[in-house]
Parts: sequence; structure tokens; C-alpha cells
Amino acid sequence: MSERNKIVEEAVRLALERIDAFINGEKVALPSKEHRRAADTLLEEQAPSVRTAALYLMYYWVSDPDWDLNSVPVGTRGTYGDKLLCEELGLRHITLYGSITAYAENLGWKGNVKNVRLEKDPRFNGFLAAVADAKGAPKEVQKIADYFASRFAESKVEPTPLPPVGADVLTFVRAKRLFHALLALESEGHVQQFLVASLLFEYRRRHGLEIRTHHPHASDKFDGTAGDIEEYHEERLVRAYEVTVRDDWRNRVSNFKTKMDRFKLPKYVIIAANVNADPEWSVPATMALKLNKYERDIAVVDITDVLNFLAAELNPAELRAVVNKGYEYLSDRKLCGKEDFKEKYRETVRDWLDEVSGSGTAAT
Repeated sequence: MSERNKIVEEAVRLALERIDAFINGEKVALPSKEHRRAADTLLEEQAPSVRTAALYLMYYWVSDPDWDLNSVPVGTRGTYGDKLLCEELGLRHITLYGSITAYAENLGWKGNVKNVRLEKDPRFNGFLAAVADAKGAPKEVQKIADYFASRFAESKVEPTPLPPVGADVLTFVRAKRLFHALLALESEGHVQQFLVASLLFEYRRRHGLEIRTHHPHASDKFDGTAGDIEEYHEERLVRAYEVTVRDDWRNRVSNFKTKMDRFKLPKYVIIAANVNADPEWSVPATMALKLNKYERDIAVVDITDVLNFLAAELNPAELRAVVNKGYEYLSDRKLCGKEDFKEKYRETVRDWLDEVSGSGTAAT
């Protein structure tokens, strides 16, 4: 059994963190031309096990600047090394690693890896010789490692839950039915917030507005954002939204007023479940009495009204984009990434497709 090596685990963790960062839109700082070309050559010409091992070795170098670029670190093979990295790359739907399960084992790094010398391995020696001059330059080593991570990140291919169906399938009534089915999912508010965010994303982009959403608990826990969803115009925050399926928002309206003042927002929108069923909040006159005392433009809207209106406004292509954008948010590990929520989402879309595909072309 391989010896436990904390630096190996740190290297794997760093590689995955940086891949996630690039998946989420971070821009890569390029290494030197020579180092970039050496990385490209390895990525283009070598097998998946070599590509994945090179990714790992570069982050091992980041974690251990004294690594000699010749030996294979003890502990590379096993639960906390190659198997962990391959498993996590699979969960991220990264294709560049080729769906292997253990690159160290595939490369023959078995038993006493202290006897392995990479300078004698034609799969690695050319690349390692090309980057060796970065030793003692930690910023350049980081750039080389990040370049590998960015290339792995861009190879992510996750099937979208909703295929490119026609306009006869994505009618208003059918889209509304799907949205309400997604709205009913138990997901600690994740699906509900991301569904609203994706609807707003498609609707607002027509007017050059950008929609950003956050972890469903980020606004309350860290208070670093104006709301669950934020709306920007040319990088200027212009509106914020709270999306909730719980009832406690009624006791937090003063907090939203504070956010409006803090972020200088002219309007704040609370999109909540069961507003229409509330005997006080569903009546305009009593809602006005409750909100007037805050002396701010705060809107309270039932989440089903938002879904219904935007389902009516968006065209079939936009409606499909909404469903897939919501899943993209759900898959983002900074926002959620929970596999059980993703499976519920996919299964709901599949059930809906079964229903509409068996009912002809009428919008029923």
C-alpha cells in the first residue's frame, strides 16, 4: 500500500480547485511561450494517463518547489492520489483525462516508485526538460500548472438535460408545466433560485443587462452580496432579488431595506412562495400597509407569477436555454454541485419529455 503523502493530497486538491476556477470563468495567466508550447505538445500528442499525470505533477511542483522533476512522489498511486483525481475529474465531466480510473497504475508506477526516473521516460522527459528552467520561479511554475488546469477545464462536456426540441414542444403551457414541476423539487431552495435566475438571465439579456446569482445562503451568511440574484448594467448594480420558498422573509423586510441603502438600490424584489395564498400579503391594500412603513420601493411577488409571466414572454429557444442554464447553475460547485439535486432536475426534465413526446403536437 502506498505511503500517505500530504503533499500528494495537496497537489490533487489544488488541481481540482484551479480547474473549478477556470470552469467558473477565471482567465488564465499564460506561461512563457516555450513552456506553453511544451504543455500543448504533451496534451496533444500523449495518452490520457500521461496528460493527467502531467497535470498532477505540475501541481505537485507548486506544492513542493524542491521537487526534482525526475522522481515520482511516493503516494501518487492510490486512494488519495491518482484515483481521487480521476474520480473527481469524472464528476466534473472533464473529457481530457479520458475516463481513466488511475493514471499512475496505467503508467506502470507500481510498487516502489522510488525506482522510477522520469528523465528516462520518453512520455515525460521532453516536456520536463522544456520546463526545467522554471525551477526557482514559483510564479512561472504556477502559470504552467494553471495552463494545464485551464485546458482540462475547457474540455468539460456535460450533456444538457433538455435537447434541442422544437417550438411545438416548448409552448407556453408546456414550458409552464415543466417550470412548475421543477419549482416543486425539494432542493433547499437551490433549484427554485436558479430557475428564477435563469429566466431573468434570458429575459434581461435582451436589454443588455447581466444577471448574476450566488450560493442560496451566501447573502444571509456572509452578507457580501446584495441578494440571491443581482442585476447589472455595464458593471453597475441596479437591482437585487431575494428568492425564497420559506416563510421567514416576512420577518426580514427590514434587512432588505438595509441592503437597499447599503448598495444604493432604487428597488428590491422579493420573489417568494405562497404569496398568493397569504390572506394579508395577497391583498394589495394590506401589502401596501405592510411595506409603506419601510419608505422604500420593495416589491413582493409570488414565485409562480414570475415563472408564468416569463414563460409567456420567452420564445422556445430562450425557454430551452432557461432549463439548461438552471442546470448549469446547479452543477456549478461554487453555487451547489450536489449530485442528488442534479439527478432530481434531470429526472424531472426526462419525465416531462416523456409526457410531451407522447401527447402529439397539441399544446395541452
